[in-house]
Amino acid sequence: MTRQSVHATCVVVGTHGVLIRGDAGSGKSSLAETLLEAARAKGNFAALVADDRVLLDAERDRVLARVPETIQGMIEVRGVGLEEIAFEPVACVDLIVDLKPPEAIDRLPDPALASDLLEGISLPLLSCPSNDPGTSLRQIRWAFRELFPETADYI
Repeated sequence: MTRQSVHATCVVVGTHGVLIRGDAGSGKSSLAETLLEAARAKGNFAALVADDRVLLDAERDRVLARVPETIQGMIEVRGVGLEEIAFEPVACVDLIVDLKPPEAIDRLPDPALASDLLEGISLPLLSCPSNDPGTSLRQIRWAFRELFPETADYI
């Protein structure tokens, strides 16, 4: 088992973990809250795993995301401070979302879903525009439908 601390935010939506990466100020926390609200509005389970720092473990061909003890149940509201929020201590990462400046994203990427190695394990990767949680939500909803057609429409 390996363990790595990464600058990212992680949520679990339904049964799927989403690891959100991006530069400071790119909207990771805002996107996390948008995903949580969208899932809950449909009556589905969703919870924060970790905001700002995520511990990653590779176990049996999967990547587990865990919250460091020091930030359990906390999410940053930029310009306000830290807010307490319900959390899950661990989730299996099923999708990586990279937040990038809009001009750095192809309008019609081929393929729309790429892949990236995380802890030596290949996972689907989706590039979304930074600081645009509405567009990112639409893209993640599409990715969930592509990747997990047999599961509920969580968001």
